[in-house]
Formats: sequence, C-alpha cells, structure tokens
Amino acid sequence: MITELFRIPADSILLDGSYNLALVLLSLLIAILSSAAALVSVELSRQNPLRWQQQLGLLAGSISLGIGIWSMHFIGMLAFRLCTPVDYAANITLLSLLPSVLASWVALNLLQREQIKALQLISGGVLVGAGIGTMHYSGMAAMQMAVQLRYDPGYFALSIVVAIIMATLALWIRFGVQSWQNRLPSWQLNLLSGIVMGLAISAMHYTGMLAARFVAPAGFTASDDVANSQHMALIVTSVSVLVTLLVLLLQAVMKFYHAKQSLNRSEQQFRSLIQNIPGAAYRCLPDQHWSMLFISAAVESLCGYPAKDFLLPSPRQNWAALILPEDQPLVSAINHQQTYHLEYRIRHRDGSVRWMLEHGDTLRDEQGNLIALDGFIMDITERREMEEQLRLAKQQAEQAAEVKTTFLANMSHEIRTPLNAVIGFTELLRENPNTPEAPRYLATVQQSAKALLVLLNDILDSAKLEKGKLELEQTDFNLTELLDNVVSTLWVEARNKQLELKLILDPKLKPYYFGAADRLRQVLLNLLGNAIKFTERGTVTLEVSTSASGLQIAIRDTGIGIAPERLSRIFDPFTQADASMSRRFGGTGLGTTISKQLVELMGGALTASSVPGEGSCFTVSLPLTAGKASTQISSPQQLPPLQLIIADDIEQNLDLLTAILERDQHQVRRARNGAEVLQLLTEQTPDLVLMDIQMPVMDGLTACKQRRANEQQQGLAKVPIIALTASAFAEDREAVFAAGMDGFATKPIDISLLFAEIARVLQLPLSPRAATPAAASMPSQLLDSDHGSALWGSEAAHRRELQRFAAGPLQHLCEDLLTAESEQNFSRLLQQSHAYKGICGNLALPALSTACANLEHVLQQQQPQLIQPRLRQLCEVASQTCKAISALQSDIEPATAEVPTQSLATLLQVLDQQLQNFGYQDALLAQLAPFATGRWHLAVSTIVQHTEDFDFNNARKQIAALLPQLREQDD
Repeated sequence: MITELFRIPADSILLDGSYNLALVLLSLLIAILSSAAALVSVELSRQNPLRWQQQLGLLAGSISLGIGIWSMHFIGMLAFRLCTPVDYAANITLLSLLPSVLASWVALNLLQREQIKALQLISGGVLVGAGIGTMHYSGMAAMQMAVQLRYDPGYFALSIVVAIIMATLALWIRFGVQSWQNRLPSWQLNLLSGIVMGLAISAMHYTGMLAARFVAPAGFTASDDVANSQHMALIVTSVSVLVTLLVLLLQAVMKFYHAKQSLNRSEQQFRSLIQNIPGAAYRCLPDQHWSMLFISAAVESLCGYPAKDFLLPSPRQNWAALILPEDQPLVSAINHQQTYHLEYRIRHRDGSVRWMLEHGDTLRDEQGNLIALDGFIMDITERREMEEQLRLAKQQAEQAAEVKTTFLANMSHEIRTPLNAVIGFTELLRENPNTPEAPRYLATVQQSAKALLVLLNDILDSAKLEKGKLELEQTDFNLTELLDNVVSTLWVEARNKQLELKLILDPKLKPYYFGAADRLRQVLLNLLGNAIKFTERGTVTLEVSTSASGLQIAIRDTGIGIAPERLSRIFDPFTQADASMSRRFGGTGLGTTISKQLVELMGGALTASSVPGEGSCFTVSLPLTAGKASTQISSPQQLPPLQLIIADDIEQNLDLLTAILERDQHQVRRARNGAEVLQLLTEQTPDLVLMDIQMPVMDGLTACKQRRANEQQQGLAKVPIIALTASAFAEDREAVFAAGMDGFATKPIDISLLFAEIARVLQLPLSPRAATPAAASMPSQLLDSDHGSALWGSEAAHRRELQRFAAGPLQHLCEDLLTAESEQNFSRLLQQSHAYKGICGNLALPALSTACANLEHVLQQQQPQLIQPRLRQLCEVASQTCKAISALQSDIEPATAEVPTQSLATLLQVLDQQLQNFGYQDALLAQLAPFATGRWHLAVSTIVQHTEDFDFNNARKQIAALLPQLREQDD
C-alpha cells in the first residue's frame, strides 16, 4: 500500500501546479506568529509558581502552536493550484491536527527548560520533525481530486530530513539566543526565535510539497478549481489567530492572577510589617497641618487617636496640632532639608507628654518644589526617660565623687589630727617612759583615740543605716532626764563659746515616753552639737513640745545659716552648710545624715529651714507614745562572799564600787586600767572581774581579749568578766560579748541590777537581805536613808559621805549661789544649780536635789522674778539638811554576781568562703542567729559582729579559732 505512493508509471502524465503568492506569505506569517506566540506562552508558563499551572499553560500553548502549524500547512495547500478541482476529507484533515499538537507539546516542553543537552536537543528535533512531517503528509492524504498523488522517494526522504534538521535548528536557535538576553528585551528575543521557528516549519512544508507528484489518469481533462481558496484561507487564519489569541489571553489572565496574588502577598507582608514595627509610617502634604495622605494604624498607639482621624479628605485631627509649641520651630525646619531626623514632643490624647523620633524624606517635583513628606514616627519616651535617668545618675555620681573627694580631704584632716597626737605622745613616752608628764601624755593619747573612735562609729553607723542593719532598742525612758543629760553634756561647750543654751519644755509633756532613748539622745547630741559648732554668737535653743503624732523637737540657732542651694542637700552624706565649713569648724558631714536616718528609722521626720546669716532650725517629729516609770528592785539582794577585781580609771567610781562590794564581805582588789587587771590575774584567779570599757593605757575590751588569748594559749582557767560602761547602746553590748566578756552592767551603778548580772554570770542564787532600819529622828523629806544605804552599801558609809559633804560643799552652797545671783551671772548660777542637783541626788538628799532642780528650771525658762524665791527656798532646805546630817552617827556594812553559752561547722565554713571573696549573704547570718544564744554564743556573736562591721579578717580569725573546738566536741 505504502509503496504505491512512491511508484510512478513511466508513461504517466505528471501535472504541474502553481502557488498563490499571497497565500504563501500568509502561511509564512501564520507560522511565525504561532511560533512567537508559543514562545511567549512558554515564558509566561515559567512564571507560574505551581507545576500543574505550568503544564496547563504548556498544553494551551501546544494546542495554539499545533493549530498554527496545521493552519500554515492548510493555507499552504490552499495556495497550491492544479488544473483540477481539489477537495479535502474533513475527518483526515482534522485528524492531521493531532501530530502537530503532539509535536508542539514536545517542542514547548523542551523550550521551557533553562538549559538543554545535545542528546535532548537531537531527540527533541527528531520527534518534532517527525510529528510535523506526519501532520504534513496526513494532511495531504486528505486531498480528494481526479489525479493521483504520488511522492518522489528522494524528495520525500529529503523533506523528512529537512523537517528534523529544521526542527532541531529551531530548538537550538531558541536556546542560542538566550545569551542575548542582557542585550535584547524579551519580546525581541521571542520574535526573533518565532521567525526562525516559523520559517523552519514553512521550509518543512514546502520541501514536502516539492516531493509530491500529481499523476493524471487516462482520459483526464483539465479544468479550473472553482473552490474559493482565499475565503477558506481567511477562515482558517481567523480560527488560528483566534485560538492563539485565546491561549495568550489565558496566559495573560493567569499571569495577572498570579501577579495579583503576589501583589496581595506583598501588600499583606508590607501591612504586617508596618503594623508590627514600633511606630507609624506616613505620607503627608507639606502644609501647616501635615495633612495625611496615608498613615499606618500604629499611630493610635503613639497619640491615642485612630489613623482615620488624620486622613484626607476630611480629617478630624492633624498631627501638627499635637506637637508642643516649644518644638514647632524645630519641626518647621524640615521644609529646607532633603532628609530629616527629628526628636520632639507631642500631647497624647490622655494629656501626657510623649517623645517622638521621626525619620523622613522630602518628595519634590522636577522643579524642586516640595510636594510631599514620607517618613516614620516612633515613640521614644522610655528611651528619653532612661537617658534622663542616666544623666541624673551621672550627675549624682559626679556629685557623689566630688562630695566623697571633699569628705576624704576633710576626713584625712579629722583623722590626722588625733593620730598625730597619738603617734607623737606615744613616741615621747617610748623615748622617756618615766617622765613626770607621762599621765598628761597618756590622757592626751586617750582623748585622741576616743575622738578617732567617735569618728569611726559615725562612719560605721552610716554604713549600717544604709544597709538597714541597725536595730532600735525600745524602752521606757524619762524624757526630762534625757534632755537634761543632753543639755548638760553640751552646756560647757556652749559656755566656752559664750553662747546662751536654752531648754524650753511644753508643760503638756508626759514624764515618760516609750522609744529608742539612746538613738534619740544621739540625734539630739548631733543636732544640738552642730548648732553650737556653727554659731559664733547669740543663742542655741532646744524646744520640746507635744504634737498630734507624739513629740516635736526644734533646735534653733543664730548661727551662719545654710544657703538655699545647699539646704536641699544638707542631709546627704559628707555634706555641710558650706564647702569651707569642714576646715573652719571640723567634722565629717555625717552627723545630719545619721540623724535623719535614725529619725526615719524611728518612724519620724527630720526637716531643716534656714536663713543665711540669721540662723537655722532643725525640726524632729517623732511618733512616741507615753511610757511608764521603769520598775527597779527596791531592796538589794545578797550574794555569797566572792573574790573580785574591779577596774575603773575614775577614783570615785572605784570608791563607790569598793564600798558596795565590801559591805557584803566580798574581797576586792582594785585596778585603774586593763594592764593592771592582767597583772592582778597573774597573781590570783578571782571569782569575777568587773571592768570599765574605756580606760587609759589599756581599755577593758583589749584587756579581755588578751586574757582570753592567754587562757587559750596557756590552758588557764576562764575568769568571768562583766563590763561596766556608761553606754547603753545595743552595739556596745555586742562589742562587749564579741571581746569575750560574759556580762554587761551600766553606769551609774544600779546595785540590784549589778548583783542580778553577777548572779546570772556565775550561776549563783540570790538571797534577800533585810533592810537596815532608818533613824527615827531623820526627816524623810530631807534624807532618803534606804536609798542612800543601798547606793553606798551601808547606812554608815552613807553617813560618812553625808558628813563629808556637810563639812565642805554644803557649807558654801548658799554663799556661792547668792554671789552668782548678785553678780547677775546666771550662766554660773545655772551651772552650779545643775551640779549640786546631781551631787545631792547621789547622796540621797531628795529635798535639796529638788530645790536645786527648781532653781535650774526657772533659770532655763528665763523667769528672773522666780529666782530669788527659789534661792531662799533652796537655802532653807540646805540649812535643814545640814542640821539633819549633823544628827547622824557612823556605821558600816557590805554586797555582788555572772553566766553562760551548739555545733555549726558547716555554716561557718560557708561564711568563711564568702568572706574570703570579700562578701557575705544576709540569709547566712540569719541562719547563724539561733546559735548566738547557746553554748557558743560569745564566739558566734563576735563573728556576726565582725562580719556586719565589714571586719572580714577578724571574722575569719574567729571562725578559724572556733572550728577546731566544734570538731573536738563532735569527736
């Protein structure tokens, strides 16, 4: 069958045909346009994100190209003219479309690739060429005509070869021109490739036509083809173009769809970005209102107004109106800038002021005119507040550094002065220990050392207060006695400066209050001492009155005053009224700071007011409640006879203690300093040592520490030691126990409390002692025999002291007072009345002591009209007292007491590690607290005290000493 197509009889008449040039050109155009459209379709399909969408685009392009190739072939057939009518079988003609579509599918799949290998190119060219050839020859097989269609084998084969070569060339050309992408736009590359591919398709068709042979049958008569070829070609062309356009339209719609999706995604990302950044983006007109063309929703978080309130065409709010007037000029300057960076303030909807940071660009037209502003606004209020805090912190740090530098300079002066005395006089004593001036040198050294101790205590108090480690000891106290003690302490200093020191008391004051009496005394001494120090002439007044919350204490002076700029910082550490004051008056500037901290710790307030050159007033308000008189043991208790050593540097104190103790048959040996105590302890081992804390040569704490060290090193028996001190501060008690002492008793001596402490330390029972009956003839309002006997140890000892007083000071009492009154020397009169009040109180002369107190009171209250009546009353009582004492006769009698102390090695080892790194945790000290009352209470208390005082070296030494004892106990 197939061979019949290539057999042409030798006697056959072959017919020649001709071509309609217009239709030929139309076929070429159809091939080129279809190829170019197919290449555009490939390019568009590449842009689809999903593979099925790419394949759908390729299928549409394949159909379009296949119809284009088929249309080119069909129009090319219509362009051929034979001398016989030609018709086409519709079914075969339509079926011939399938190979062209398949060939197009193969071609477009290859063209979609970014790169192609040689084998893929050749196999693709063979498939595409074979497909086009199949379409061509199946299309020619659809011709129905009177003549027979035969093919020249050579040209037939040539047409297939040409089809394959031209298909391969067309594919290669497409990939070859990709190297021109950087020089030619995409549409030009597609057009160039389409021309090459269209010409290749046409070349295959017309080479195949060249192989066709039309054999006329016998009796053939030529006739014209009456078919309207041009009309048919127009229809085919229209259909082909329509399909191509539909495919391109489909691809364009898909591209638009994907572009819109991409745009939506980008817009969504942009909106999400704009909404999530901490600020608002905007575009506005460069008018005075900053009319917004766009502003993001985040603007509401900046100013409190929603974005819609700012947007044109009908804004209800404008951004410019929110900017504070002071910052408007800064914002207006952006009209002259290309880019701008601004920081300004706005008024928020809630009324608060917010800081804004703005970055932006100006948009200008071709003439350089400003047409819009694009920018970004962010709330930087927190940053500005942090910057302000940093600035303040820097200023405070600089001020603190300046103040501390000044303080160190002042402190070096304050420390150097007493140190020079200590070093100088000890050097003199070392060179000449037997000099007659030795006592004076030692007194100077002691006074200088005490001054250093006061200085260091102030610094330590300040550190404890800052750290919150200072605790208050609340007790009932006599306010009048406390104030009297404070005024008496500073009275001499005021007199030496020729200042008038006044005490004004509100009649509504209660006699007793409940509070931290020791700390109140410290505050008053600080403030009143400062007032005296900084007052050159005039008056210093201490006025105490009641208030709604408790007490109000005012300290007024007529001194130099405080400048307003320094008044606000007067309670800062190391600050004085003037930078030069420390050199002029001395001091560290810690007094007012400690006083304020103590008052606030007591729940009160300390304020200051001042007029430079006129004076200052410091006011203390304290929420104190009324207290009650402290109950004391009225009759002393008796101890079994003991061997005792007593130590004090004041002879009168030694006499009083000796009388009290020997009255109860105790054997007493006396020492005047710690060194003498240690010497006596080498000679005998007493039952107990009563030792003052502050003594020359060697103080009581040092002596106790030395004794404890000797006991540990030499295996000596432990001697109980009780401290005698005039200080009632809790930290002084702690220092006593830290030094290794076993008890604590205060001065002046309270016999009952002293005996109770001795009994506690020695674990002895106390037995009651019958009171000595008083003389029947003794007037009770003049002499308090019971109290005097208890104080001096016996009625006889009391009588001896009374007779000594009556023979001396009492004889001159009225004379001295009347002389001072006649000379109008009220300061001397006040001094003498105060001194005699104390002496009479110690001698249990209540009537005379009260008379002296009454005179002192009217002098303090500046009531001159009452001075003479009070003097007359005092002299009358003095005369009666003298007579009562003269009727007495002498007698003798005696009285005296001590106590005690668990395993904590792990806690101490942890603390030692922390102290080694120069720090400690408060929680660890809290865990040690329960051990401070057991067997090891002295050692633990000492360790805690050293730690809280930041004396880490001594704390570690105490730990090292205690740990072996704990291990021995565990063993």
